Amino acid sequence: MKNKLVLIIFLIFLIIAAVVYFTQQKGTTKKELTDFAVKDTALVTKIFMVDKKNNQVILTRENSYWKVNNKYIARQDAIGILLETIASVKMKSPVPKPSIDNIIKRLATKSVKVEIYQGENLVKTYYVGEPTADQGGTYMILDNSSVPFITHKPGFIGYLSTRYFVDEKLWRDNSVFMYSYSDIVSVSVSIQNAPDKAFTVFNDGNNIFRLQDFNKKEVTGFNSLIVKEFIAGYKKVKCESYVNEFFSDSRLDSLLQVKPLAILSVTDKKGEVNTLKLYLRPNFSGALDDNGKPITSDPDAMYGILNNERQVLVCQYYVFDPLMKNIEYFFQKTPS
Repeated sequence: MKNKLVLIIFLIFLIIAAVVYFTQQKGTTKKELTDFAVKDTALVTKIFMVDKKNNQVILTRENSYWKVNNKYIARQDAIGILLETIASVKMKSPVPKPSIDNIIKRLATKSVKVEIYQGENLVKTYYVGEPTADQGGTYMILDNSSVPFITHKPGFIGYLSTRYFVDEKLWRDNSVFMYSYSDIVSVSVSIQNAPDKAFTVFNDGNNIFRLQDFNKKEVTGFNSLIVKEFIAGYKKVKCESYVNEFFSDSRLDSLLQVKPLAILSVTDKKGEVNTLKLYLRPNFSGALDDNGKPITSDPDAMYGILNNERQVLVCQYYVFDPLMKNIEYFFQKTPS
């Protein structure tokens, strides 16, 4: 009985000592060494991240969406999670003193540097390291500090390092065209089997539109409502997927030698042009026509090449058929 009482007193003493220790640790930690969060992420305009192998991404805010490396639309779900983390990341506890030197060395060799900008101002820089052994925290250190900390996001169980990734492919959204309607200046379409039916429609603002034929000659008598709806169809267009991992260089070169089935181009207010070339895709599914004969090309999807990049997209007819019209389409009374 006496031994049990001694044990209880010892445990109580141990708990009190631990509480006092960590309270003192937190109390004596300078706030500027633990101030990882950027609360107002609505003002964040750019996030630059780079790892020790110099893999890097630049995420920039563009009106209602974000871009990755100034080339592609960024995944909104990943952007949302990153901004949420940036706003709420906190010190969970100090790194135990015996581990500090080792953690600093690990951060020096394996971490992601994160720079957060508001406008042109760099407002925060820190390094994101590995998870803790229990995977309940993440080692981080602020720029110009020699004191690492274990961080976390209150209410979230797990570690944060996977939210700060630097693979461009993983950040890329499936969007092919992503615009505000008013930012679209013109759309050009050329179909392989009807080159003399190619056209360009112009959105001059205030519901004023123009139409040019394949010779860039102004055409009149078109249905403005159909033109307006057609241009609006280019606001948000996504491909099904990217398939580069299945394409060897030689196979891609062969594809690029083929004349495109259609070429779609959108010009925005900045003068930037997004051009998508669409190609027939082999009939991998073995689909048959109404007479039971094999169809030579995939009846559901095409290949796409955006802006002459060596990146192959899968584009569904269901999505792109409404965008692949010829000039006669605009002289109907109602959209077909």
